[in-house]
Amino acid sequence: DVRHNWVMNFTWELPFARNSTGATAVLLRGWQFSGIWTMRSGNPLTVFVQTNRSRSQWNPSRGPGIGQDRPDYAPGYGPDNAVLGRPEQWLDPAAFALQPAGTFGNTGRGDFIGPDLRTLDLSLSKIASWSRLGDGGRLEFRVEAFNVLNRANFGPPELRVFSGAEGQPPIATFGRITNTVTSARQIQLGLRVAF
Repeated sequence: DVRHNWVMNFTWELPFARNSTGATAVLLRGWQFSGIWTMRSGNPLTVFVQTNRSRSQWNPSRGPGIGQDRPDYAPGYGPDNAVLGRPEQWLDPAAFALQPAGTFGNTGRGDFIGPDLRTLDLSLSKIASWSRLGDGGRLEFRVEAFNVLNRANFGPPELRVFSGAEGQPPIATFGRITNTVTSARQIQLGLRVAF
């Protein structure tokens, strides 16, 4: 469930030198500018206790006998104030309490939303006919840039808050994001020959 997903693409034929001839026309006419802009809200997140504290031994996503439980909310916390939203601490460890043994925690499945995604990819291309390659012969020169704004689009955080042992503090890596889902800005040049 990605609540919001917006993708916009565009292509614009640049108006340079439309009425020119000679070398000016060869260099400046026929350029196209295009791009894809993507914006997406984060995915739902569920917080877990590492062991099967409820003793239910059930979790279809992990297999029989190795289920993971969900913790309780600590007093004063809920889905609205448990998210800090920082890469080093996306979720607040103080917002959770280890549920009593033999019970299910009261945090819900998908109660929290992870990091969003924003990316802009652009390209500039020029197509020129080349008669030496035949009637439909042409060359296409391209400059492409991915993640032009060089935005860090973070992956999901670590979601195991407690080991499940009585009296243990939250796991030190809980809520920490350690990866990105897109690469840093990349620029590439390309030449395509069609004949």
